[in-house]
This record gives sequence, C-alpha cells and structure tokens, in this order.
Amino acid sequence: MKAKTLLLCVAALAFSLAASAQTLKPVRDKSTKKYGYQDKAKHWVIEPVFDKARRFDDDGFAIVEIGDLQGLIDMNGDFLLQPEWDDIGKFNKLGLCEVTRKDGRQKYRGVADLSGRLVLPPVCYTVNFYNSDQLITARRDVEIPPYGVEDLWGVYDTKGREIFSPQFDSSPSFRNGRAVATSGTTGLVGIISADGRVLVPLENLAATTSYGGFRVLGPDFHLITYDGEMNRLSSVSHPGYVAPYDPQDDDVRLAAWGVNGIGMRLHRNQVKEASLSQDYRTRSLLCSDLDIDWGGYKDSRFLRLEPCAVSADDPDAMLDPGSGRRYTLKAILYEADGRRVGEASTRGWVEAECEAGLLYHSDEDRLWLILPDINYPAMRSFRIPVSRYHEISHATVYDGLGLDTYEMDRMHRLDYRVRRLEEIRKTENAGITSYLPRPVMDLRAARVEDRLQRSAIFRRAYHMGEVVNCRVRHKEEGIEVELSDMLVLPFEDRLEDPRYEMTTEEEIFWGPHNARTVHLMLEAVPKNPECLEDDLMGTDYSFRIILALYEEDGEYLRTLASAPCVDYAREGLLVFEPLGIALAGYTLNGGADMWSDRPDDAFRSRSDYFRRDGRLSGRWGVSRTVRLDGERFPATLSALEGIILSDSSRRLFGRP
Repeated sequence: MKAKTLLLCVAALAFSLAASAQTLKPVRDKSTKKYGYQDKAKHWVIEPVFDKARRFDDDGFAIVEIGDLQGLIDMNGDFLLQPEWDDIGKFNKLGLCEVTRKDGRQKYRGVADLSGRLVLPPVCYTVNFYNSDQLITARRDVEIPPYGVEDLWGVYDTKGREIFSPQFDSSPSFRNGRAVATSGTTGLVGIISADGRVLVPLENLAATTSYGGFRVLGPDFHLITYDGEMNRLSSVSHPGYVAPYDPQDDDVRLAAWGVNGIGMRLHRNQVKEASLSQDYRTRSLLCSDLDIDWGGYKDSRFLRLEPCAVSADDPDAMLDPGSGRRYTLKAILYEADGRRVGEASTRGWVEAECEAGLLYHSDEDRLWLILPDINYPAMRSFRIPVSRYHEISHATVYDGLGLDTYEMDRMHRLDYRVRRLEEIRKTENAGITSYLPRPVMDLRAARVEDRLQRSAIFRRAYHMGEVVNCRVRHKEEGIEVELSDMLVLPFEDRLEDPRYEMTTEEEIFWGPHNARTVHLMLEAVPKNPECLEDDLMGTDYSFRIILALYEEDGEYLRTLASAPCVDYAREGLLVFEPLGIALAGYTLNGGADMWSDRPDDAFRSRSDYFRRDGRLSGRWGVSRTVRLDGERFPATLSALEGIILSDSSRRLFGRP
C-alpha cells in the first residue's frame, strides 16, 4: 500500500511539473534583446538574461544559451548545469543526460544526472544508455601498455562507478543483464554480465543471443550452446579445423608470419634434405626424404618454421635490435589438425635462397630445401639444378627472417596487431565450411544420382593435373580455353547464428603423395531453369554438379565447387566457365608427369609463395590452349550420361 501511494505521489508531482512547465514560455525582451520566461499573465518569472532559450521540458528543465554555450535551468531560473557546454541532451528514463564539449573539431561527451552532478566526465567519444539494465557504455581513451593510448569501450552504472574498465572494441549490447563483448586487444569475443562477471572468456570467434541463452563459436570452431542460466547444453565440433600458427604475443613471431614461408604448413613433398654439389659447369642439389615420422601411410603431419626466442649465448641466433632478444628458427612438427607433435629441428636459420626455393640450415648442420610449390611431385629423391643462388645473413631478424623496420613498427599499433591476429586465424581455416558433409537427398533424387554415378564421367576419379583453372575467350570462330597448371579456388564461409564470415583464395593441395582425387556428384535443388533438367526419371528437381575432393584412400574430404551445368564438353574437356575450372580425361601438364613433359620449365620459381601478400598473385601459368567450336553443352542429365571416355590415343571425351 505504501509503494502504491508513493507511485501516485511521484506521478502527481510529474504531472504538476509538466503543467507548470507549460505555463512558462521563452520570450525575447525588446529592449535588451535577451530571453527570459513569462507566465500566462505575461509577467517575467525568470528575468531576460539569456541569448537563447528553449521551452521547459516535462522534467521542468530548459536549455538556455549565454554566448555560444548551453546551460540547463530549472523553473526558478537556477542553473542545474552551468552554461559551459556545446550541447545538452534530454534526460532519459535513467534520469541521465548526455553533455558535449567541443575541442576544435573533436567532440567530447559526458553524462550528468538530475542533480547536475557529472556521472561521467566529458572525456568520452561516444556514450550509450541501456535503460532496462541501468547501465552506461562509453568509448574513451585508455593507456594500453605497450601500445600507448587507445580508445576502447567501458561499462558503468548510473552513478558512474566502473563495472568494466575500457577494454572492448565495440559497445557491449546488454539485454537482461548480459552482453556479447569483443576484446579490443585480441578481437576475440566472450559474454559478460551487468554485475561485472565474465561469463564466457573473451577467447571466441563469435557469439550471439539465442532463445534467452547464447550460441558461441569457439576458437576451434566448436559451436557451443548455453541456456538462459549459462548452462552448457551442447558442443558440436566442425570438420576441417586446423589449429593456427601461434604468435605467442611476440612481435617478431607476429611480424614474421607468412614471410619466407614462416608459419605456413609445409608437407612431406615440400621439405627435403639436400646436399649441395658443384662440378665445373653447374651447381645442383641432391634431395631426399627427411628422416621424420610424417604420421602413418597418409603422411598427414606437417611442419612449420617458427622463430623462437633463445638465450643470448647462442652464437647463431638472430638479434632483434628493437628488444635486444635473440631468435632461432625452429622446425616444429604438427598433426593434421594442428596439435603439436614436437621439434623436428631445435635450432636453425635460412641459409640461402635460390630459384628452387629456400635452403634451411637445421640442427646437426643438416641442409633442408623448402619448396614453395605445395603440389611439388612426391618423389623420394631427385636432383635439382641451382640457379640464382643467394646467401642470406642471419645476424638480425631483419636479414634472417626477411622482415623490415616498417613491419616491426606496425606491431606496436594495436589496431594493426588485432587485424594481423584475425588474418592468421582466418587464413588457416578459411574454407572450413567446404569440409561439411554433403546433405542427404531424398529417395527420388538419390535414385537419379545413383544412375548417373554409373556413367563414365561420374565414375572416374580425376587426379592432379586433370582438374585445373581455365579461362574462356570468346571469338567469332568459337572459343579458346586457356588451361592453367594449377587449381586455385575461391571459398566463402558464411556461418550463421552466430555470424562469422571468411573469404579467401586457396590453391588446392593434392596431398603429400599427390594422390587426392576429385569426383563429380549431383545435388538436387528446387526447379531452376539454369540448372540441369531431369529428363531421365522425371523428378520434380533440377540438379547441380558438385566437385568433391577425396583422400587417397577414398574418404570424402571437402566440396571444392558447385556448378549449375557443364558449359562445354569438347576436345577431351569438361569446362565450367563461371567457375573457371576444366576437367580432362588426361593430364593437362599440371600433374606429376609435367616434369618430364616440360624439363625446361620444370623447376620454375614460385618464390612469391614465400611472401604473405603475394602467395597467389601472378601465379597463373598457361600450360596449353584448346580451341573449341563454342557450342554450349545441353543442360540435361541425359546429355551428361551420354558422355564417354574415348579410346583414341588422344583420350578425348566424346559421345556414343
């Protein structure tokens, strides 16, 4: 009863204030040209001393100006806020208003309450209010060692008490006392509460609200679901995840990632033990397999070259002039999913570079050749000519790792550092959604696929060199299909709930034995005139063609691309023009046999792979050009079923 009476009193007071406010109006005095406030009888209640004046609001306050500055008065003419502000906002339901002060072109914002007290001083760039949770979030400068002053978001109560110090990249959006928050120093995401607790550490890729709870995408792409009480309901892993290179909060490790192959995955076919020999005419490298356990018959493990800090008494260590620390270049072995196995080389440095690749000086004074081509032929031993041989000093990290002072200086900028960390996370796992299993088709569509799988082009496994990039040039007499010697495909990952996106171009890795294969599959879709028509079994579906990559043991690995139809099928080729992909029943000078077909070009340089910003740029190599008549292939299943592999010496596709 007392609470009800109090509410009625407050409501009555508010109504009285609003009524009183309506009786006072700003009026300009003709003699002084100043503004004051008169009642309905046109008597001065507040003397005309202001240069500008606004009407009283429902709270009984009015904004007035003296000179170019604003103040806030009550109905007695007393200042609640002195005239020292460039802008004063309205009071919200929390009894708070935003006040603004300019310094040149920069605006600084603060928060004041109904008593005129500054809850937050005018040092903030942006202020947000959360009425239902009675919270304030503000973006302001804060010292973040060793990066200096950064503007980050903090969380405060309505009295101005700090709940979370400025540390977030964006304003946490509170709802029911909880919010998703993003760290300003790592770019990773967690969940916080209005009472200052961290409910889920800020170590995740993304998070979103879901039915009163949350869905969180973990750093290892596990999808974790929490209920409204923050109890973990489920955790679902994502196929294809690889633990990324770890910078370990080290400037040198962070700056070196992607330079000279550092931090990149190096497979068995790319890393060879080498010995340099020279006769009176040429120099060459005799290469053989490293004595490393690559992980069973699949050889699925990989190496990473990683700079690691060592003691100052190592005579071959590289000096970082900025920090005074010394580094060596270790070779660390990992499982296929990125779990650390151990050190394949406990110390080392890049000794030289040549046309063939990089020469790494490992522990025990062994020399390794690091080949830039991820699909280098999987030969156990070979001899390779050496040209453009250049020794590399390893006195400092700038020389030994290929860094420059500008790149190292940027590591001291927090915004750039956060972008680099995100780049590492996304580069290592971009394309991860392509590893999801294919959806199961219903019985009618499955029967269609089963019939097509018995046809020649679907039954065949396409090997490295038989699936390549292509360009189609249209001419009056037909088309020219330029065939590359590699397969680079774009991947777009659009994860929903929570939302997380990655985009990349990736050269397809055919496995450490070059033995992965591509198979054609069908995918049923609703009727679509741009897709394949089912003229075989008359279902209510259209179909798309899926290019899927399989491991050498026949296990499904990932989906590479999807096409509505085959655009051209002539001269031994299946051409998917929008995808820029061609398939053939023979090697297109892109597989292992290209090294015997093209000895003069066999060991061409792909040194751009060892530069982070140019791994795939300028790497298109035209192996041959095929001229076709330009007639488009029918977009029907029966036409696809009719394609056969010719028995002629040219091994062409044909039709019966």
